[in-house]
Amino acid sequence: MRKIFLFFGPPGSGKGTQSEAIGEYFHLPVISTGELLRHEEKSGTALGKKIAQLIDKGELVSDELIHKIIVERIKRADTAKGFILDGYPRDAEQLQDLLKMLSEHDLILPVEIRVSDKEVINRLGGRRVCDCGATYHIIYNPPKVAGRCNLCGKELYIRPDDKPEIIKDRLAGYKKSAEPLLAYAKKHHDLISVDGERLISEITEDLIEKLSKYA
Repeated sequence: MRKIFLFFGPPGSGKGTQSEAIGEYFHLPVISTGELLRHEEKSGTALGKKIAQLIDKGELVSDELIHKIIVERIKRADTAKGFILDGYPRDAEQLQDLLKMLSEHDLILPVEIRVSDKEVINRLGGRRVCDCGATYHIIYNPPKVAGRCNLCGKELYIRPDDKPEIIKDRLAGYKKSAEPLLAYAKKHHDLISVDGERLISEITEDLIEKLSKYA
């Protein structure tokens, strides 16, 4: 039985950081739609250029494209025992797409990280990312060398969709799309919900404790 962890939370909730921590603990690959899209964006292909334009404008990539990218990723051998999805599904239609990809024997484990709007705005203003996929925060999770990635040494940058004028729109969009997803998770699965306004280590320990009973 594969275990499929679905991480939900508003932008800046730390779900990416927690996904990586849980993936490492349970030895499961983390599949981030954002990272998959940014990888394609950096490829320089026609598809990559199209994705770059959408991301720069803060617009969403089509469900058809997302579905195609996810399907190809979960075919890899490292997903045999399960995997973690960060940022997918993001709405009811993508949820239906996901359910079609999975087997009836797969165990779906939805995880919600709760964070207030005020905290989201504070966090995103200090977030820095690297092309290699690493994410930092100038206050909560700073790199060892200011402005440089701990893993590869490359220069960190602010994502276009972390700009103040886009953050509010992203928050509103998340609330609208997440409502049916969380309702589904509560009705059909054990929704693991944790307070995301704590130290990163405390949230990780809380999640490991709650998820270990399914391991």
